[in-house]
Amino acid sequence: MTGRRTESSYAIRADRLIEAFFGPANPVWPDRDPGSPVGRRLVPYLQVLHEASDVPIILPRQDPETRQWVAYVIPHDERHAATVGELLQAFIGTSFARFHGLPARLNPNDPIDRAVLEFAGHSSIFVIASPRSKEKDMWDAVRLLQQAIRARPRRSWHTPTPVGRLLSQFDVAMAAGDNSASASILDQLSATGGLSATNVAHLRIKRLSRLGRNSELLRLAELPDVAITHPPIPVRDAILAAIFATALAEPLANGDLDLARTRLIEAGTLVPALMDGELSELSPQALTVLALAAIVVNSTPILDLLRDQPDVLEAVERLAPELAAKYRNTRLEPHGVGNVPEPTERRSSPPAAAPASWLQLVQAVAVRSPVTEVLAGEQWRQWSQAAEHDDQIAAVLGQLDDAAADRIWSLVGPFVDSDRYLTPAAKSAREFLVNALTHDRFSPGDLAGVVALTEIVLRSAPDAPAYAHLLDDLTAEAPRWAGPDRAPVVLDLVDLVARSACPDSDARLRLGYRLLRPLSDHSTRLDPDQATFAAQLSAEIAVELPWPEPEPKSSAEAWSLVMAQDLLLYSLDEKVLDRVAATFNAVAPQVNVITSHDYVGSTQLRQWARRADVVVMATRCATHAATGFIRANCRPGTPVREADGSGSASLLRAATAALMRRQPI
Repeated sequence: MTGRRTESSYAIRADRLIEAFFGPANPVWPDRDPGSPVGRRLVPYLQVLHEASDVPIILPRQDPETRQWVAYVIPHDERHAATVGELLQAFIGTSFARFHGLPARLNPNDPIDRAVLEFAGHSSIFVIASPRSKEKDMWDAVRLLQQAIRARPRRSWHTPTPVGRLLSQFDVAMAAGDNSASASILDQLSATGGLSATNVAHLRIKRLSRLGRNSELLRLAELPDVAITHPPIPVRDAILAAIFATALAEPLANGDLDLARTRLIEAGTLVPALMDGELSELSPQALTVLALAAIVVNSTPILDLLRDQPDVLEAVERLAPELAAKYRNTRLEPHGVGNVPEPTERRSSPPAAAPASWLQLVQAVAVRSPVTEVLAGEQWRQWSQAAEHDDQIAAVLGQLDDAAADRIWSLVGPFVDSDRYLTPAAKSAREFLVNALTHDRFSPGDLAGVVALTEIVLRSAPDAPAYAHLLDDLTAEAPRWAGPDRAPVVLDLVDLVARSACPDSDARLRLGYRLLRPLSDHSTRLDPDQATFAAQLSAEIAVELPWPEPEPKSSAEAWSLVMAQDLLLYSLDEKVLDRVAATFNAVAPQVNVITSHDYVGSTQLRQWARRADVVVMATRCATHAATGFIRANCRPGTPVREADGSGSASLLRAATAALMRRQPI
């Protein structure tokens, strides 16, 4: 309990939590009688709740329909959450529950989730579920956890994780498409106090933009403050692109400049503050917003810049031909509108000595030269690809000491984000992998990066010795992290190897066995779809492991309840899309699966999005141009889900969960 809260206020909040938590949606304790058998069993848990101590609060919930029990574990605060997650893995791990070590993403529309969030004041809440056969063991373990913490000497929970390390993990998770991990790390960054509120807002804006959540982005309370502080180019671009997607895309596509102008006036109150700065590094969507705004406010600098830079005007023309024609055919004169400030050209280019290529950036970080502005502005997006200097970059990465290796990991997120599928920088990716495995980078976000880096190397078609060396390195470290709690990333990695060219089947067999064996040993801890996919992968790469026999009747009955509907799958990896589509065609032929790997919006993608009943996206290396386009063109109420990774297992898991939730009424 903090000094800001009195005992009485805490007691009131605790009582409100009990009232809401054990309400109609949770039939665990319907009579609220503390003397009833259930009430007596709840006494130890409620006692911890009322004590307001550092002991994590644990409360039971039961689904009225499935009768599945889950435990809500509420840490004292967000900084407490990392330690609680580790304790849960130690006491429960994969023996008694399906637990991946990350906080759950609670639903504010669910009355119990909302009550827990309001009580805790933070979102780092764990939800632990167990198979029915292990429910008693799970509850014995969580009760023992509480008793052990209460009995030990008082200590501080707040061992800080370095902010730089968290930022690296955030960038890697974002680039690799692990959206749950990026959300969890962002919560940790917000709680550490090591970043200003403005910097945290910048990260939140970039994440929402990557996921295409433009409406959510524009509702952020801190957005006006961000806009007036001259944010970095990626943040400025994200805000402008969100305005384009939500207000201007439709009228401009229809050639209705008058309607677009009206909507910009209504929705573009932030735009004047964002008109100052370089144009060439902005996306076409952001440029289009500024081009229209320049006409609305008669901004001479932007009007002239657009006329003087044909490539910029061509980018606008692709999205808004009528708007570009207005620039080409007329010469507008400034008239000064009210008190709207005239933007001035600000410095945006880095200092002369700043890195201007991937090789220079790696060299600069290796010797601790300042690169903050280059990374914050994502200037690397304008450079030639890292593959052009792959040998030299790999040579630098291979000679780093421990301190430099720790610093250089901050480049993995941008490196993965800049990857282009036809030109992989495979040698550099291999050295980054050595860095990860040598320095135990096995957090959820970092592991997503390990899968992405492995994919880059395998895409280069290494010869047999290099292939075997790579897989054996991954195999050697597998016991450090592979297990049922990390099943999605394990399956994504095995699936990646299974669908890549294989010059050494023995090396593939060794990796498959070491990664899949922990899942086979604890197969009852896997969700049914995970166990089925693991068995499929095991058969594909000839790994002989025991897997539970599927229950065809119950599985068929479950899929038969899924409605006939259109499912849109989006990923940049066509092989992943093909595998997941084939799986659904086999188990749920009534579901019409549509796949897309477009980098940007198109007429066809618009039609598919409008038609889809469910949309599931893998966001690795995706941009708001595609993800935002899909969200903007979905029908109201269409579920849109992001996979926690870019592999087949992640996309299949997200799609299965989304389809199963849409049962017929």
